[in-house]
Amino acid sequence: MKVWAFHGMRRSGNHVVLNWTGLSAFPLFLNDIRRADQSARLLGDPVPPPGFWSWLLRQCARKRIRKLLLRDGGKLFSGGLCVSLEDWSIEDPIFDPWPANIRHILLIRDPLNMFASRIRMTEGLHNVGGAEGEALYFRNSISLWKSHAREFLGDTRHLPEHVGIYYDSWLTDLAYRADIAARLGLVPDEAALEIVPPHGGGSSFEGMAPLGADAVERRLSRHSQLSEGEQVLFARILCDPELLALRARVLAQVGMTDGLQAA
Repeated sequence: MKVWAFHGMRRSGNHVVLNWTGLSAFPLFLNDIRRADQSARLLGDPVPPPGFWSWLLRQCARKRIRKLLLRDGGKLFSGGLCVSLEDWSIEDPIFDPWPANIRHILLIRDPLNMFASRIRMTEGLHNVGGAEGEALYFRNSISLWKSHAREFLGDTRHLPEHVGIYYDSWLTDLAYRADIAARLGLVPDEAALEIVPPHGGGSSFEGMAPLGADAVERRLSRHSQLSEGEQVLFARILCDPELLALRARVLAQVGMTDGLQAA
């Protein structure tokens, strides 16, 4: 049975990309798995990694998943399953071991727009724990984006033979999407780009409002839409030289310019 693992930070466009790939329509698609453990780790608490299959068996004991297995078990074992991981470090084991037949996908987004969306997100962990919790959240979140960027660039090899997707290129470039689909061996659903996924309440800025004609431009310029108070938090991103250097390398690799990001 083939297992797909989709890695991305929150507010990176995870669900629209997942819908486009068709992986979220698998008979067994588990979204945002181990969320409680992930939140604890992002705030600095150690979390031991379980084995993938032992973890999955515990999930299958839940009533909803038992029904899925009874209804679609044959399709599951012939077509595989997909798990989505949000805000998980790839430098430490998430599962130990992963299945042998695993395909990793790594999604990253321009950090200026991603962090702007996370700042606007009312349920964000930066609102937990006062000033100390806020500082820890931003420090760990920035480190997380850096580690994902280094993997995307090929500096590290934590996700063997993964397919990297840069959200901003994926959003704007049909040829880029076609290349990603070919590498994944999947038939994409281009109509998914016109739909606001309901997960997480939709957009941090616009909720479930229709996309509109200038949707792409708005999604590429979230950092310019922050309020004065939000800009104070956003300054934590702009004052990190390593993050900005990695961002410049990612833009160069995918052939995008800063001007497009700031449009």
